[in-house]
Amino acid sequence: MGCGPSGIDGWLNFDWGVLPILSKLSFLRRVLIKFGLLANNYDLTWPKIKLVDINRKLPLKNNSVKYIYCSHVLEHFEKYETQNILKECFRVLKNGGVMRIVLPDLKMIIKKYNNADEFNKIFFGYDKDKKNIFNFFIRGHQWMYDKKSIEILLKQIFKKVEIKSFGVGSVPDLDRLDLKGHKDHSLYVEVTK
Repeated sequence: MGCGPSGIDGWLNFDWGVLPILSKLSFLRRVLIKFGLLANNYDLTWPKIKLVDINRKLPLKNNSVKYIYCSHVLEHFEKYETQNILKECFRVLKNGGVMRIVLPDLKMIIKKYNNADEFNKIFFGYDKDKKNIFNFFIRGHQWMYDKKSIEILLKQIFKKVEIKSFGVGSVPDLDRLDLKGHKDHSLYVEVTK
């Protein structure tokens, strides 16, 4: 969910927003880059994705999915929205199904504070101070979590909540799913239905 250009083959890759739509319109994306309306680093090859707004009902049947992977996505929603998204994930997971959630860890980010620019980029989720048309479309971080706060939220919905670490867990393909760029400031959690 919210795969961005990091989705992988063998998974249903869901994303929604300007960049996922532009991923399907490569000519328009290149024009925006050429005229400086979109930064060069947005000229990416995206995996096959389905345009799905995860803040609405997921286009999946009840009890139909064994695994869900969601990395650096839920913090872009208000807490009440995240709760609704998690309930929807619970609905589509099979009994015994597992969801892996990766989030920026607010406590870890604060401990690693080095300078304001670096902190603000991680805290808000993008470079707010750069003039770029893309900044009008990005949804920055709306709610940040630490271990305690995400456990409280998850235990309201799932029967089993486990704190994991980078590359370690029961969800398959973690060697391709867990991004090294997130390792130093992320919290890894797996929940079971």
